[in-house]
Amino acid sequence: MSLLQTLFGEATVNPFLQNLRILPVFLDIAMVICSFNLLSFLYRVIKGPAMADRAIAMDSCGVTVMSLIVIYSIRQGTSLYMSCAMVIAVLGFIGMVGLSKYIQGGNIVASGNIVLNREEAEDLQNLQDPKVTEELQKKAAEARQKAAANYIPTARHQRKNRKRHHKK
Repeated sequence: MSLLQTLFGEATVNPFLQNLRILPVFLDIAMVICSFNLLSFLYRVIKGPAMADRAIAMDSCGVTVMSLIVIYSIRQGTSLYMSCAMVIAVLGFIGMVGLSKYIQGGNIVASGNIVLNREEAEDLQNLQDPKVTEELQKKAAEARQKAAANYIPTARHQRKNRKRHHKK
């Protein structure tokens, strides 16, 4: 009797899989390995030292849940659960793109005509070009204030801060 039959009863009895004696054992082993991976990724989500580590761990959790669903679907001998795996894959991709954009610049969706992150706003402020209009300077100041309020250090700033601390 396999682990899935013990947990889920007669729902796992499948005539296709009854002829393949070794496949259910390998699928059970794969599900156990994926479960341990999921637990380790959840640990990294909770204890991760940086936001990027947590983001990668969450993406890995999504992939692991998706693979658990696919393995369970193969174990059941049905394709009913494959659409759930596809939805998880698409949502995981969209979520990861949004989160990485937020980590990189602090803003996800452009709220106006000009969207600047902190570095661009500082560069624009330092620019002494007469062609830059007063409205553009005003928008740059607003973007700087927004970025300062939602500031998440980028990798470049983290490296600079590490160098400053090591010099002291």
